[in-house]
Amino acid sequence: MHAKGDMDNALLQATEALRAGRLRTASLVAVELVKRYPDDPRPLALMASVHLHADRPDLALTCLDRAAALAPSDAALQIRRGQCQARLGFRKEALASAAIAAALPLTTAALLDGLGTLYAHCDEPARALPLYERAVALAPDTSDYRYNLATAQRMVGQLVEAEASLDEVINARPEHGAAHLTRADLRRQTPLKNHVDVIRAQLAQPRNADPVPLWFALGKELEDLGDYPAAFDAWTQGARLQQRASRYNVQEDVRTLALLREHHTTERLRSEPAGHPSIAPVFVIGLPRSGTTLVESILGAHPEVCTPGEIPAFPNSCIASLNALGHRQLNKSEFVERSLEIPALELGGRYLDAALPQVSDKPRFVDKLPLNYLYAGLIHRALPRARIVLLMRDPRDSCLAMYKTLFTAAYPFSYDLADLADYYTAWTHLMAHWRTVLGNSLMTIRYEDLVTRTADVVRELLDHCQLESHPACLNFTGRKGQVATASAAQVRQPVYATSMGSWRHYQQELAPLIERLRNSGALDD
Repeated sequence: MHAKGDMDNALLQATEALRAGRLRTASLVAVELVKRYPDDPRPLALMASVHLHADRPDLALTCLDRAAALAPSDAALQIRRGQCQARLGFRKEALASAAIAAALPLTTAALLDGLGTLYAHCDEPARALPLYERAVALAPDTSDYRYNLATAQRMVGQLVEAEASLDEVINARPEHGAAHLTRADLRRQTPLKNHVDVIRAQLAQPRNADPVPLWFALGKELEDLGDYPAAFDAWTQGARLQQRASRYNVQEDVRTLALLREHHTTERLRSEPAGHPSIAPVFVIGLPRSGTTLVESILGAHPEVCTPGEIPAFPNSCIASLNALGHRQLNKSEFVERSLEIPALELGGRYLDAALPQVSDKPRFVDKLPLNYLYAGLIHRALPRARIVLLMRDPRDSCLAMYKTLFTAAYPFSYDLADLADYYTAWTHLMAHWRTVLGNSLMTIRYEDLVTRTADVVRELLDHCQLESHPACLNFTGRKGQVATASAAQVRQPVYATSMGSWRHYQQELAPLIERLRNSGALDD
């Protein structure tokens, strides 16, 4: 097909085909090049790109493993490999790839930014920050590098520096919706210092390519200024656009939550032999914006506790265990039932093997992946001595907080009020089931109690987690380390109760949701 000297041209043509969406053309070229030049890593890297465009990161990683073995000193390959591992949830392996790349010469801004992004995907913004700083120094006019720098500054608590970086990004690229949203979330906007007019002007531009984050940014700033009807309208505009871009059906998730209650009963969660005896992990679960990050920060202030963030180790361990049993490509219903076939001791050990390399030498750690609420039964089965902490909040405040947040890929039910009510109802039933099935291993904390009776709740929390009382937890006044979630700015403030009852500002707009919650029994007021 191609002479050796034509490989560069073939690779270029295939790359252009990928950019144009001609996946089949690029795939045919990649397959032929891999056959002709099995010892050259470039066709393998091209094939990995083809698989990633086809949403098959597992196949892409196989190609990148082979390519990295052929060119172990190629930093770009190691970084791409690590990013693919991180996308698949293999954080331990991703950090190992990052370490290999970090030891190699990083001579370009693209390599520095790529390695920084790899660390950021592994919830390691402190490691990402100096890499982004070097990338910006080498390429100060590249807005994407400066935006990445701003996100790392935000996550490590450099909020003033983050706002300055975002100002520069927006000055260069006023259409950068994500930069507007991140800047809006950094602080409370005021009548004298806000960006409402700037955001509205950008939304008025014809054919704006990135309107969704702009609408959510506008809603955040208008709420800060007390213009609640306009704020809700802005969120609704953004939510409708976001919902149109997906094919989500909330009833599929409602059925999945019901199946968990049906199959994951007390009897079926019992295991012989018993699960792993470790008491190291504390799982903090709950819907987003319900106080999980605050609880993580309080526990993280304890000298015996490490907080590695939202690690996907448990769901990934379930998937790996099911793959080992020959159960691949399961749908949600099949996953719920087949997961009970996983030997409990094996699952607990696999999880700890995946999680522990991400923590320090402290004896305890917090796993704060909110979606672990789907796995609470399996967690108890695999790690019967582990502590689980569930956060709950007034349903109206909880649903509002999700509705006004733009999530990246998770929580697709949050962009429609009816979907929110239906999912929340199903979630409430599942949490009641877990409280019955898991017994004393599960502690439920009401967000309202946490922010109004902080000292009492912290003492109860530490007792539940089998941790000695410590003044650093009781005197908690905001997280000083790195925080990689949507609450990165808020959690650095003292505990506050001002968000309680926020739904009252939107009673008219939320009326259909509230009525639906009442009718389903999820709201009893």
